[in-house]
Parts: sequence; C-alpha cells; structure tokens
Amino acid sequence: MMNDGRVHPAATSSDFSGEYAYSSSDPSSSPLYSFHFEKPIPPPPPQKPPPPQPGTYVVQVPKDKVFRVPPPENARLFQHYTRRAKRRAGCSCLRACLYLAVALLSLAVLLAAAVGAVYLAFKPRQPAYSVVSLAVSGLAGVGNASAPGAISPGFAATVRADNSANGKVGVHYESAGSRVAVSYEGVSLADGAWPAFYQAPGNVTVFVARAKGAGIRFSERERGQMAAAERLKSVPFDVDITVPVRLQLGGVRTWALPVTVRCAMAVDRLAASAKVVSRSCDVKVPFLFWRN
Repeated sequence: MMNDGRVHPAATSSDFSGEYAYSSSDPSSSPLYSFHFEKPIPPPPPQKPPPPQPGTYVVQVPKDKVFRVPPPENARLFQHYTRRAKRRAGCSCLRACLYLAVALLSLAVLLAAAVGAVYLAFKPRQPAYSVVSLAVSGLAGVGNASAPGAISPGFAATVRADNSANGKVGVHYESAGSRVAVSYEGVSLADGAWPAFYQAPGNVTVFVARAKGAGIRFSERERGQMAAAERLKSVPFDVDITVPVRLQLGGVRTWALPVTVRCAMAVDRLAASAKVVSRSCDVKVPFLFWRN
C-alpha cells in the first residue's frame, strides 16, 4: 500500500501470464478492459461439383418445380382437354358426313334432271328386232344311219332391226363382245358375231348374222327327233343374240350397254332354202328410260 491513499493492483500474476497483459501507464490496458481471444477457425470452402463428362448435359430444375406425385389438377386438365378433343373430332366427322350426303344428294338431283331433260328432248323408244329367216347347212340327212358321227352345222340368220320409232336417236352396234348362238333342244350347235354398223334415227336395217359349229355329235334319240320334226316341216331352233349398243343423242354418244334378243323359231327343212314357219322373239334392252 502506498502513501497517496490509493490501492494499486499487484504485479502481473503468473496465473494470467498467458491470457492477458496490462500497462501501468494506460488504464485501458488494465485487466478490467483488456481481453485476449483466440482467432476463430474459418469454415472449409464449399466443394465444387466435378465438371460433367464430355457428351453429357446438366439440367437444373428449381426445387419447387419437382413433384414426386402429379398434382390433382393435372388429371382434371387432362380429362378436360381429352373430352374437348373428342367433341371436336366428333363434330368434324359429323360435318364431313353431312357435306358428303349433301354432295351425293345434289349429284342425284342433277343426274335425275339430266335424264329427264334427255327424255323430254329425244323421247327415246326401244328398237324392234326379229329373225326373218334362218338358212341351215351341214344338217342334211342327219337322221340317216349313214350320216357321219360328227357334223359341222352352219346358220345364216336374217335379222330385221327396226329403229323407225326414234326420230332423234341413233344406235351404234358393236361386233366386239357380241354373240349369236343357235341351239337345238338345249344342245349348242353354232356361235357367231353380230356385225358392227350404225343405224340412223327412223331407219330399218335388214342384215345377216352368221354362226358356225364344228364337231357336233347327236345321240341316236336326238337324230330321230330331228328327222321326225323335218318330216313334219317344223324343226325347232333357239337363236340367242347379245350385242353391245351405244346411243347417239345428238352430238353425244352414250356408254355401251348390252341388248339381248332371244327367238324361238321353227323351219320347214334343214337346208339353205328353209323357210320360217313360226317365231317368237323377246327383246331386253337395259335402258331405264326406253319404252316399247
């Protein structure tokens, strides 16, 4: 203790030698104001991710945009858009069907109007066909016992085509695809073709259609029946004719349609000078607007 009446701290103690120090000249350096702290250890620097390997991509997605389970509004939106797409597809299909139906109906109306206009303008009528005569060759003496086994009959049918009922419609007959067939009691005897020609409106044409057969064999019963019919001067034959025709309507030629003629007739003899004793012809023309 000193004479000035003040109390001074003791000298530096060995207990605090390593923790703090003070100076007698500077009050702020006294143990009450001077402290010594150890320097804090800094945290380790953050490790950087290794660089991506060549040929790879790193996509960074915000954490709030990653969902493990899709939100329920996604399912509602999907159903909404699916129903809307189905409604649009159904409407498109219905609209296309409606347009197609209207187009077909319009086409049918136009076609009916065109057919009606043609009928009123040209007034077409069905031509008439008949077999005037039928010359027979190769069947003479067929009923004799000495007749050859195989015969080659021939026929020349004189046909009358009458187009006088049509004053404005001409007819084109085509040989390609035509057929003239002669048969006896269901046995085919000869085949030929219809000649090609054009028949003008109001015209009547008489022509010859020829048919030829080869290697025809009759049974004994058929030979006897034909010989008996010749003695009665009434040998029956069937003549079937099919010919494609095209109509000439002014400057327009139509498409080809088949005309079918079937004649049941009988001749008085099996010779070139045979005369027709009976005939009945049925004509079928597939023109919806033609009339007899």
